[in-house]
Amino acid sequence: MKRLLVQSDDYGITRAVSDGILRGIKEGIIRNTGMFVNMEASQKAAEQIKDIDICLGIDINYVAGKPVTDPYQIPHLVREDGSFISSGELLKTNRLMGMDGMVYLFEEDPYPYEEILLETENQVKQFYNLMGKWPEYLHPHSICTPNTERAARKVADKYQIFHSMRMMSDSTYKRLPGAVSLTKGRSLEEQLKQDVEQEFLMNSLPALREGETGYYIFHCGYADADLLEVSSLTVKRILDLKAALSKTVKDYITDNGIELITYRDLAEEPFHA
Repeated sequence: MKRLLVQSDDYGITRAVSDGILRGIKEGIIRNTGMFVNMEASQKAAEQIKDIDICLGIDINYVAGKPVTDPYQIPHLVREDGSFISSGELLKTNRLMGMDGMVYLFEEDPYPYEEILLETENQVKQFYNLMGKWPEYLHPHSICTPNTERAARKVADKYQIFHSMRMMSDSTYKRLPGAVSLTKGRSLEEQLKQDVEQEFLMNSLPALREGETGYYIFHCGYADADLLEVSSLTVKRILDLKAALSKTVKDYITDNGIELITYRDLAEEPFHA
């Protein structure tokens, strides 16, 4: 048997992105999505998804919109207007020494641990306020650092939430080619050149072998003016949605005996470093 976990990040970042992800859930292969809880679109997004059968997690966000926490309590995370410092600004003003997997290693971690821990926990509490339940998994958005990962693991353990980085660091689970979109700095023209559907069909899905469990992370959605203000990932979301809705993709999954799974399935399985 082949198993595949397909998620689409950034639910709730804008109305258009939320609408696209909802279509990907109802008509496509999306079985897991992480919600932003600090955006203007978050309340509406929560209302729209409450009665839908989906594994709903939280995307912990430190780079778009305004924090859940009082900005005066987290001064190193925000601009003077109280909004988060964007990922682009962060990369310009801090010296990057390298990467450890998906974790950015700066000369000095730009996220003080106590501040990032406070905002992480408050976002999880805000999820509960919006949904009336705890998230089924916790997933990082954009830039991860050692301090954000340390805080995320502590909060995930405290509230008994599956931390997606556990899957990504576990050799049991296979990261399919193209599984994580690295789009920082990519122009609109570069995004337009990608044929996500064909790449998924030709490179990603065929890499999953019998007996393996793989994962693939989409960023589905439609684009609106609000998205242009908070993300450089725009057209790529539309192309991701096209792939997630593709009849050819759905037929491939059915014909090759691939079972679509959720974080609920992984939560019961042992962890292997």
